[in-house]
Amino acid sequence: MSTLVHAALSIRRTTRASLGLVTALGFGLLDVLGVFRVRPAELGLEHALVGAVWALLFGVRVAQRLRTRGVVEASSGRLLDLELGALLLVAVHAGVQLGGGLTGPFYPLVYVVVALLASFARKPIGTVLVVVAVAFEAVLYFVGEGQTDPRPLALHALFVISFGLLNLVFTRVEIARVRERSNRELAEEKVRVHEDAKLFRLVGAATDSAARDDERLFRSSLDEVHQALYYTLELLKRTLELHTCVLFFVDETADGNAETMRIVELVSDSDDLAEGPFGAGEGAVGGVAKRGLVMNLEHLKLGYKGLCYYRGPAQVRCFLGVPVVENGVLRGALCADRRDDRPFDAREEEILKGAVHQVLRAVQNERVFVQLEKSKHEQTVLHRASQALGAALSGDAVLDAGLAAAAEIAPFDFAAVTLYDGAQKKHTVRRAVGEGALALEKLTFRDNTSLTAMAVKNRHFLPYRGDFDPAQHVVYTKKANLSGMESLLIMPLVVREDAIGTLCLAAHRRDAFGGAVRPTLQVLANQLAVSLANAESVRRLEELATTDGLTGCLNKRTFLEEFERRIKAAERFGRKLSLVVTDIDHFKAVNDTYGHATGDVVIKELGALLRRVKRETDLVARFGGEEFCILCEETDLDGALLLAERVREELSETVFQTELGKLKVTVSLGVATFPQHAKTAGTLFEITDKALYAAKHNGRNRVCTVKDL
Repeated sequence: MSTLVHAALSIRRTTRASLGLVTALGFGLLDVLGVFRVRPAELGLEHALVGAVWALLFGVRVAQRLRTRGVVEASSGRLLDLELGALLLVAVHAGVQLGGGLTGPFYPLVYVVVALLASFARKPIGTVLVVVAVAFEAVLYFVGEGQTDPRPLALHALFVISFGLLNLVFTRVEIARVRERSNRELAEEKVRVHEDAKLFRLVGAATDSAARDDERLFRSSLDEVHQALYYTLELLKRTLELHTCVLFFVDETADGNAETMRIVELVSDSDDLAEGPFGAGEGAVGGVAKRGLVMNLEHLKLGYKGLCYYRGPAQVRCFLGVPVVENGVLRGALCADRRDDRPFDAREEEILKGAVHQVLRAVQNERVFVQLEKSKHEQTVLHRASQALGAALSGDAVLDAGLAAAAEIAPFDFAAVTLYDGAQKKHTVRRAVGEGALALEKLTFRDNTSLTAMAVKNRHFLPYRGDFDPAQHVVYTKKANLSGMESLLIMPLVVREDAIGTLCLAAHRRDAFGGAVRPTLQVLANQLAVSLANAESVRRLEELATTDGLTGCLNKRTFLEEFERRIKAAERFGRKLSLVVTDIDHFKAVNDTYGHATGDVVIKELGALLRRVKRETDLVARFGGEEFCILCEETDLDGALLLAERVREELSETVFQTELGKLKVTVSLGVATFPQHAKTAGTLFEITDKALYAAKHNGRNRVCTVKDL
């Protein structure tokens, strides 16, 4: 029913969409017939009516184009652009006809319209409209105006194509340039945000989580910090009557050595300020920030060059700089200057030092807030993951929930979960997502020197620093290894001190899985391990509840439930369904002569044979003792007979080796079909069972149906 509804809606949409094209074709026919080839004074009511219809349809289509911009599906959007372009073309040619035809003074309007359409129509409609414009003009030229010389038309076509292609190319190039510039500015802004966040120690250099809510959190925190710093500096400037008040922080390299200083906030009456960054030991400011000295300079000469934050010589007469020290570490400098020759006294120096404490307190408060927000986010992710993992009863559902949670905690470019079989000492890639995942899906390898095997053996994450070097590190095997990744984290999945597998995450960016996120990922890995173990336990319980322990076939209860369901489905959809019932001949004699162990071997072999020959949609069940059932969907009597004969022949040719010598057994089978022989599940089983006993009474080792009763 839903398919019919969708089809009807599609036909309706297509009919509506084609209305504009049909109308445009009608207007074009009017152009060809020369309806508008008149003087403006001769325009009548019929021309006004045609113009009104065109304006109404064009206005509706333009409104639809604006309303659905960005959300209309590609095919509908292209068709809408084609309609608008066709309507514009026929309208401009109507105007050209009013102005004297294709050789009249208004013909260049065609070039303008073609350029407009080529620039703004969706791909590839712009190119299509250029071709339509040339073809339509050819019809007007030869048919409408009755011309025979093709040279003027060829010249017009050349100009139309040139205008169209040039505008198409230039517009696409400009769009690409603007998009590239926007992407570059966005990337630079993200880099600036992260640099400022690291400068204020709001975030470590580890996560690069711009793809998540951390980006918004950092921006908000930086705004709060800069606002607090600005008000502090503005208050100092007004209170101490300063010309400039500026706060510097030092940038540190990985080994902790300060190399440059950056202005993080300033207030000033000067327009001659430098942006930086500046050398860490540069001028008077460098002396404060590098050596931690309080610099109080008096009676400076105009044009003093020791203040790096001015582009040119400083026009100030006194300077005061105090170091910014946090937990015994020199972080930067707070500097102030005046244009009048009024040196800073001890009271003002203490005020500036007190302002340093306010600056550090503002940064530290925001740092705590960021860490609390990050912890809150991680706890929220873990809570959602715990709920999803707890609700997942299958291994696939557990893996989906675990990998989704890992992506929220630390975005990755590749992730995989391996399972470890301790008895066979084999590792299997159970699920892989991301780059190169298809090549690794279902990969199996034995214990080796790979990081995966070592993480399982040591029950500890690897590599220790989280950096990946493909030349030295083997994730799975030398042939099946990752490439193009800079960061790697392999965490063991441990349940009751036993490692059952690993969770592997890899990313192109460096330091993606550092100390900031590793503990959270480890908690997730522990939950994932427990959920996988629980899912496996549920699977085994379901298997024990629905299958026969000896043969692996469905048990009687499960088969009867499924039998009733499939009978109802066959009745509803008018399908045929066949039932085959089997029984091993003289099975009691086999048990009495060769023992029950041999009897179990025979039963297992028959169960394996039935599961081997059945189709994917067929059901095989051990109904009791040596009796089995096969339920065949969409199978008539002839098809069921072929299956039964194959089972009988293959089992009769099977030789069992026993302590008393070789053993061969045969099987009798009964077959019946729904609804040919019965209308209900119970009746069908009863008739099939009677056919089986007919096979028994008629000599065994045979297949019987209703006609043999």
